[in-house]
Amino acid sequence: MIQFPRQIDCGDFEMLKPDATFQLATELFQMVDKNRVFLSPWLGWVDFVKGPEDEFCVVQSVAKNDTGKYFIFVNGVVHGMVGFVQEYKSKQTVEIGYWLDNAMNGRGIMTRAVDKLTGLAFDVWGANRVEIQAALENKKSRAIPERLGFNQDGILRQREIVRPGVIQDLAIYSKLKSEWVKGKVK
Repeated sequence: MIQFPRQIDCGDFEMLKPDATFQLATELFQMVDKNRVFLSPWLGWVDFVKGPEDEFCVVQSVAKNDTGKYFIFVNGVVHGMVGFVQEYKSKQTVEIGYWLDNAMNGRGIMTRAVDKLTGLAFDVWGANRVEIQAALENKKSRAIPERLGFNQDGILRQREIVRPGVIQDLAIYSKLKSEWVKGKVK
């Protein structure tokens, strides 16, 4: 069984798999609610988060050691999430998804978190390919794989139905294990 580390110290933030508590679900809900206007144009799940009870299953999922999912904590407060949103073991491919409190943008936090998780995908999970999909118009989200040297493989036309009447094109990025290894040697 794959075991991911429970804590990754990244200097000015931590990637954590804390115990599943309703208190954490409440804090997570408050962070999503505070960022609802910022997140909802891109992430349809935000519409379904109505209270802490809606976040408790997310908290339980992140707490498991065998999942590549982490909360991002800054000074002991949850400010986002990064994790494997799709796993294709037969194709040796994982897809990474992420969101971050708007107040934390511009500090390089998510870029470093995605970089750490990419390393775990290759070194722990055994991936040969890591993918990231981001709405074509979401420049902040697209900047992360671009900064990390992912290849833009193309545009998936009308791929994401965010909510009825809102369909987005997605840019798809990838990084191969051979590219990761080559980049670590530099």
